[in-house]
This record gives sequence, structure tokens and C-alpha cells, in this order.
Amino acid sequence: MPPYNARSGENRRKAHRALLIGVDRYEHLGRLPGVPRNLELMKEALTAEGSGVFDPDEVRVLLDPRGRHTVGEALSKAAEEAEGLLVVYFVGHGQVDTYGGNFHLMVAGSKVTRDKSHPFSNALAWHKDVMHWLWESEAEHVVVILDCCYAGNALKELDLNPEKRFALFAAIREGAEIPVPRTAAGTRFTREIHRVLTEEPTEGGPLRGGDVLLAHLDTRVREALAGLKAYDGQDWIPVEFHQGDDVVLALGRGEDAVPPVEREPEPHSVRVSDPEHDPEHDPEVSLSAFLRRFWDRLWRRRGVRKVLVPLLALALLGTTGVIVRNLLPADGAGSCAPPMELRVLTDPDLRATVQKAADAYLERDSRACRQIGISVYEAKATDAVAAFQGSKAWQSPDGECPVSGECFRPQRDLGAQPDIWIPAADSTWRRAQDTSAAATGNGKVTEGSVVSFDRLGPLAYTPMVLAVPDGLSLPPALQTGSPLGALVSALGASEQKAFVLRPDPENTDGALLATTALYPPTGIAQPSELEQGMEGQLTPMPGTSAELMCALAASPQNTLEDRAAVLIPEQTMAQFNLRPGDKGRRSCAKDTLSGRTAWYPSDVPMLDLPFVRVTWKGAERDAERRKQAIKDFHRWLTKDGSAQRVFTEDGFRGVTRGGDPATPDEHSLLTESANTRAVHSDKLPQNGPPATSAVLTDTLRRYRQALGPGRVLYLLDTSTSMVDKRVFDGSGRAKDLVSRSMNSLGREDEYGVWSIAPVSRKAHADLVPFGRNDRAAAQRKVGAAKPVPDVNAHVATGLRDALAELRAGPSEADPPRLLVLVTDDEDSAGIKGAGLASLVQEAKRTPRVRVVVVSLQGGGCTSGALNRQLTAATGGRCLDPSVDLAKELQAEVAKTGTGDAE
Repeated sequence: MPPYNARSGENRRKAHRALLIGVDRYEHLGRLPGVPRNLELMKEALTAEGSGVFDPDEVRVLLDPRGRHTVGEALSKAAEEAEGLLVVYFVGHGQVDTYGGNFHLMVAGSKVTRDKSHPFSNALAWHKDVMHWLWESEAEHVVVILDCCYAGNALKELDLNPEKRFALFAAIREGAEIPVPRTAAGTRFTREIHRVLTEEPTEGGPLRGGDVLLAHLDTRVREALAGLKAYDGQDWIPVEFHQGDDVVLALGRGEDAVPPVEREPEPHSVRVSDPEHDPEHDPEVSLSAFLRRFWDRLWRRRGVRKVLVPLLALALLGTTGVIVRNLLPADGAGSCAPPMELRVLTDPDLRATVQKAADAYLERDSRACRQIGISVYEAKATDAVAAFQGSKAWQSPDGECPVSGECFRPQRDLGAQPDIWIPAADSTWRRAQDTSAAATGNGKVTEGSVVSFDRLGPLAYTPMVLAVPDGLSLPPALQTGSPLGALVSALGASEQKAFVLRPDPENTDGALLATTALYPPTGIAQPSELEQGMEGQLTPMPGTSAELMCALAASPQNTLEDRAAVLIPEQTMAQFNLRPGDKGRRSCAKDTLSGRTAWYPSDVPMLDLPFVRVTWKGAERDAERRKQAIKDFHRWLTKDGSAQRVFTEDGFRGVTRGGDPATPDEHSLLTESANTRAVHSDKLPQNGPPATSAVLTDTLRRYRQALGPGRVLYLLDTSTSMVDKRVFDGSGRAKDLVSRSMNSLGREDEYGVWSIAPVSRKAHADLVPFGRNDRAAAQRKVGAAKPVPDVNAHVATGLRDALAELRAGPSEADPPRLLVLVTDDEDSAGIKGAGLASLVQEAKRTPRVRVVVVSLQGGGCTSGALNRQLTAATGGRCLDPSVDLAKELQAEVAKTGTGDAE
């Protein structure tokens, strides 16, 4: 297919939009002085005379937006108006969380918080915010250019409609930071984009007339940046991705170049950098101009045109209307009162299907003026429950909540008060009604609720399954009627080296219910051992079942996807079982992704998607009309065959007249050939018992405790050989590695640093006492540590003492534990035979302590028996100079610590 060209014959008269966003003045982060120049360069490149693919009035520039909603409105507007090409450019700070995921774009008022559940305040979530707005756009081709740190992480968090033409050009690869420019000349990445788009069309590109495609731009920018280094010292490599045809970003100026289109400037375009200035609010703009703009925008919406054309024809034939010349575009328009908006909050695992159902419901409304609008949005399951339990904060945030934003504000963090709530499980809305101290999980009784619920019934069903790759095997007798612990134990007992993964239980209802069955007393291992084992396979843990499967599909480890049995809803498994070309197959699913068979644990309740009407005190306006609209929507969802088909085509089980799960019919994804042997479609799997609020709250408590605060103990080799080999002092050496990795430790973590080259006969000496520490003070103490002359390290004794110290503490606590040994291997080489076997057995005892060995000796992870056996036995890791020691050690400590590893 030819590349998409916004200035070709069939595209030149369509509406094209470019939104250029830049932030240089941050309130809580460092300034970026080159941003204003970047915006000038990008606008110039996109609108250059003769080569630009946009007219100047098609480009909006947004400089220093303070809030995420300002950007959201601008992005939503551009996405709605664009019919042809939509380009979105961002330059500013990009951030990821401690685990290297959850990519956010930071605006002027953004802030990094210490809350692991909400690490960023007033920032744009790439997946939840930006991709959602872009997904809604009807533009024929979308291009996103990101000039910020961690820009490559955006590629990891894509979940695209396979039919959408989409391209991403990121300044740097995943997990990497860009050196901050100190001048106002603009960033190197954007300067190179400007050079290629404005200079190369005159030199003759790969196509006729020198047109510059995105792929060509990527090649030229990569060549220009070759040899430059990212912040971590590794190569600076941009990332390019496109789905569908390539796209022309600059027109050639040769003989065959496409001439620019003569177009009348559009009066609504914003031509300035001030985000507060918009002609809509300019008192000097006349009323007629405002009305013309309003109808011009309305006319661009395809659905509106379908309604207006026949109406206007009738009006002209009957000569009963009055057409105001200044009001309508040349080809006419009409007006409607704003529809009533219903807000639907749902579980992240359900968002895509609920959105399809809402769209289908609105499509059936054939009236000239739409009466109802529906907005669907998602929230972490635990956030939704907490917000409803403390519902007063949704209307008026707690006065004790600091302005800094380091606490949970439902209106800001979730969105507007919902009219409808569709969680995945019945237990979730019941938990939201329980405001006792035990249910809230914070020891406080929530008083003064302003919300009430009316459960109208289930919309669809899907059981939680252990989706086992077809290459693995389990006894057939266990497929139904067996508890989850028995299934996991059977996998672990085999020689298949299989392991279990599940999404973040704070994010979705299904993952929380599955986690309850995983944990003792009915589970198979301590929570910290389970969670650290999962983190050892995949970090960070994805938030939804679809994201988990996409992560397996994208994994660089070829065997990871084939060995992972995943706890996900049956409908998600069914979608990923589909073959290429099958309707409903997820776009991220690779051909090599293993098919999976469902095993139905008897102790995990089925997800029943309850439809809950939500009413609020003080929101009585149009209450009866709203109530009736909600009931009509629910009636259609449950009684209309086309509505139920939306759910069954996505792999859910329908609802019988009696409200029970229905057997899959011919329209169900479960009856597709790829799934007929993978699921039990002839009989319903045995359902698990109801989960109580107390049990679920306790599971969340144990999960959070298993993830931190953690206990970390460093054993630092301070012996003579460390100095002789020059691996003790200096950048990238022992003390520096320990100090830098402490950035992954927080105020609530317990940690310390011991010397294992004792001055006396003691086994160790405290460099940093074990316990809660001030991080900066601890780092200074490590920096001041001195080697001990003429003394060998007591490695074995130090390891035994450190394991005992980490395992000490209250028996009911189960925090993650990490032991870090930093050594040159000279004094551990003699630990062999029975001494080594005894030490490895000691390390394997419970409670589990993960061991990471930092070998400063080249090849220390292959030649050192102690290093290999100790880390393998504890699920830890051995690091030697063959990897980036500073980066990798900090990442390992981050799995246990709760600090902001920035």
C-alpha cells in the first residue's frame, strides 16, 4: 500500500490536526529551557512552505499546561476534529514508577509522590489517558512523537485497534533517560527531526519528489544520534513503530511534488502558545463568528451529518424553518439540546467490552436528537471500593488531605461521580458498602456516606481459570472441581519448570479473588514467596489480564510465554487463543504465543459483572429521568439479544432468564474452533464460594505486606583484596554501587550495611545499623567506609548471621527480604563441598530470603560455585561486570524496597 499522504488528491480537503504540547516550567520538577524552541521547530517543520503537510491554522501549540485536564481537553478536541492525519507531539518530563512501568507524561503541575498506588499526581497516564483519547479519534492516521525520558515505554503499553493506522516515534528506548539540555536551543532529537523534515525534501528522498516518510525520518535521526549516550551511559537509540501504512511527514519539492491546497483559514484554530487563550473566550470575537465555529465543529462529526442532512432537506422542502446566514455552514446544519450523560465506572478487565456495549446502545437511537450520552471509564478495583467507602471525599475532599496531592482524591484520581458501576464481581460492590474498620483496611470507620447502591442483576459471566499452555500437562481429573492450590502444586511437582502469574490484585476483581485462593491457609506458599517468585519472572506485574497476556507475547524470553500458567478470566484466554485473522483476536497476540487450556479452580468465585445503579445525596436534579434512563440501559443489556451478543462475542457467558450463566451458543467466542477444546462449554464449571469483605481485605493486607516495606541487608567486603584490585572506591565500584542502589529504599524499609572483614573476631561490623534509616545519612556512612588492612572477609559467617537477622521479627509479619553480597570473590572461593552444601541449605530455609551476589570479578557469575548455587537456591540473581551493575543492582533492590528509584 502507498504511504498515507495528507496532501494527496483524496485527502487534501479533509480536516487534519496537529497538537504540539511542551512543558518547560515545572512546579515540582526541573526546568527544561529548550522546550519553547522545540515547539517552534516542530511547527515550522510541519508547516514549512512547500514541504509541510499541515497548514499553519491546523496546528495548535500548547505551552506549559498546568493540569492534566487542560491537555486532555486539547487532545480530545484535536482527536474529534481530525478526519485525516492527526499528529500529537510532546516534549517535557516523562516518568515511570519504581518498577519501570506505568509511563506518565508530566505537565507543569505534576508531582512524584511516595504513594506506590498513585506514584504521580496531576499527570497524564499514557495507557489510561492518552491512548484512550487517541483510540476515540476517527482520524485516518495517527502519529505520536515523544521527546521525553522513558519515551520508549509507550510502545510497551500500546493496546491498539488492529484496524487503526497508528505510528509512534519515541526519542529513546524503553527504560532510558535523555540527558537534559542546558540551553534554549532545543533538544537534539527535535532539532534532528526539524533538519530532516525541512532540509531533506530538497535533496531528494527515497520516494518521488523527495517525500519524507516516518521510516525515513527514523533512519536519519538514528544516524545523527549514533555515538551519543543516554543518561545511563548506554547508546542513545530512538524507537519507531507503525501499524498499517507508513505516513508522509514532509512533501518533496521535486518536479512531482504534490502542490499545497488552497484553503480558507479556519477561524477556530488556536495559533498561540498560551493555553488560556482561545478565541471562544475572546470578547472581541463576534457572536456570529462564534456560532459559525460551533456549527462548523458540529458539522465535522460524521454521526451529526447523517442526522442533519435529512432534517435540512425536510426543512427546505416545507419552507417552515428560518436559516440564519451567519449561523450555518454553506451546506447547512441543525441543533439539539445536550443529551443527558450517564457515567459508567467499570473494572479495568471489562472496560473494552462495556465500551462496545455502550456504543451499540447509542447506535440504536435513531431519533434526530440523541437523548442519552454514555461515558465509560475504569478505575483500579481497590480504588473504586475505597472511593465508595469514603464517598464524602468524592463530593468534598478531606480537609486534612494536603494540597501537594499525596493522598487519594476520587474526583481527581478516578473521575466524576458515576451513575452506574459495573465491577467484575458481586463481592466488590458488597465490600464497598461495608464501611467498618475491618473492611476499610485502615483501622478507621468511615462515616457519613453520601452514596447508595441498587444492584439490578448480572450482565454476563466468566469464570476465573488457570490458563495452562498446551505444551504443559496436568492430570485431567483436576480440570474441574479441584482447589487452586492443588492445580499449582501439580504444576510445581512436574519437571516442566512451569510457574504461575496473575495480574496485580489491587487492579482487578478477578486477580484479587484468585490471590485469595493462592494464599494460605488454603494456598501453597507464603505470600512473600509467591509474590517475589512472580516478580522474578515478570516485573512490573501488569495491571489487567489482557496486559499480562500482551506482556507474555512481547517477552524477549522465548520460553517465558510457554511456561507461564496464568490466572485470568476465561474470556481473556479465549481472545488470546484465536488465530491470526479471527475476529476478536487481540492485536498484541503473536503467532508464537501458545494456545492455552482452561483449568477451573473450585475455590475461586465466578465473575458475574453486576450492574449497580449509584445514587448520590445532593444530586436530585433530573433524578427520576436519570433513574429511568439507567433502567432502560440495563433492560437493553440483559434482555436484548444484540446486547448479549456484544458480551458473548468477546468470550463472556450470557445470562439466562433466571439470571444464571448460559451455555455458550453459536455466536460465542467460546465455540470458535480455537477454543472448543480449551474450555468447558457443555457444562458449567463448579463455582467457588462467595468471598467475604473481611477475607478480601485481609488478602490485600497480606499482598501489600508481601511487597513491602522490605528488609534489606548488605554485606560489603572491606578486605585488603578489594583495595588491591581497585574495586572498593570510585564510580561504579563497591561503595558506589551500594550507595546508589539505596535510592530504591524508602523511609519504611528496614536496611543496614555490614562489613564482613572484621577488625576484631566479631563476624561483622555495622557500617549502617540495621533498621529504619535516613537514606542520605546512610549513603554518607557508606561513602565514608574504609577498608580493613591485612584482613580477609568472613563470607560464610557473614551470610549465616545476615540470614538470621533478616528472618528475625514478628512471626505474623511476612515482608520481602533481600540479602546483597558485594565481593571480589577472593575469600569465597574456598567455600566448597560440605561447607557450601550446608550454607545453601541454610539459605533455602523459610521464611524466604532472596540473595543477590554482586561479583566484582569478571566472570564471577559463571566461575563462582557459591554465587551460582546461592542465588539459584533462593530465587535471587548473580551480577558481574558483564552487565550494568549500577542499574541492575538498583532494580533488584527495588523489588524489595519501597523508595522512588528515579
